[in-house]
Amino acid sequence: MSKTMEDYIKETTSVLLGNIDKRQALVQPLIEELVSAGVRQKKILVFVASGSSYNAIMCARSFMLQRLKSKVRLITPFEFCYYEEQDDNNVYLFVSQSGCSTNVYEAVEKYQKAGGRAIAVLGNLDSTIGQMADKAFEYGVGEESVGYVTKGVITLSGYCMLLALELTAEEIGKSTYEEEVREMKGAALNHHSVYQYARGFCREHEKAFLSMEHVMLMASGANLGTAREGALKLAEMVHVQTTYYEVEEFIHGPNLQVDPSYTLFFIDGGDGASDRIREISYASQALTDKCYLISASEFGLDKLDEAFTPLYLTAFFQYLAFWVARELKINGDHPFYERFKERVKNKTGDYKDTSPF
Repeated sequence: MSKTMEDYIKETTSVLLGNIDKRQALVQPLIEELVSAGVRQKKILVFVASGSSYNAIMCARSFMLQRLKSKVRLITPFEFCYYEEQDDNNVYLFVSQSGCSTNVYEAVEKYQKAGGRAIAVLGNLDSTIGQMADKAFEYGVGEESVGYVTKGVITLSGYCMLLALELTAEEIGKSTYEEEVREMKGAALNHHSVYQYARGFCREHEKAFLSMEHVMLMASGANLGTAREGALKLAEMVHVQTTYYEVEEFIHGPNLQVDPSYTLFFIDGGDGASDRIREISYASQALTDKCYLISASEFGLDKLDEAFTPLYLTAFFQYLAFWVARELKINGDHPFYERFKERVKNKTGDYKDTSPF
């Protein structure tokens, strides 16, 4: 029997913990490649990714910037193909969980034609991009056959964090290194707590969640990636208009459209922005009763660095999208979408996925 999306959400905790335990073996092959490419000589690390892979790296980018300072960029394959001025000072990593995204394929192809050595980070090495890249590395997700990826998002975020941690291990010292490993493990354990919390929360608010029409997610810091991924999951699975904003930007225009039919989620990572996020969340209750604060402080015994909180807060929105789509029996697209797919392809021919339910 095929696994469901919920199965993969539940697996994430143990897979992430396992990847943390084997972190050096997991990331060392890529580190050797990056060192050879010159990342220790102040070269800039540029991730090229889209969709959930982009969101996963966005979640990890705050921590990577802490460790690698200003040497991390994140762009889409479209931006790479049409607007990026390739620079010898950049080391590009082409990222795709399936290894079948046509936009990443085109970016790799363009880079290779320009004489570049394409390094890919993939969930599936036995894929089109895995075969065409000059070097390809698997990031520890294992099997995930459902197209609406969940386990892959968190494990990719964790892989990027571990990559930055191991790249700078000697610089930061043993005590800081061990503390950050401990915090990552705490975040992984919190992931299971968030999954359990989401199950109860969905049942508690089932009438509101099963009648969503317009959804907005607000966040800050690393959790802008959480909000972006949450918006993607709700849009693609529940088929409702969903947007995300930085929390302060929400009150500078986007809030003017909100009426009682809107569903608002505010994501609080528990850092210095927490009070302001809570203030805006409370004020927004004057606009709609469907206003929810998802706070990192609800989970775990210890306060964790905000940079690690996407590793578990993202699970709330993954489960929410899955649960609503399942309860509403949304397991397909509008008939016109087939016409759209005939005109534009976003996956290579070897792509396969299964039902999320």
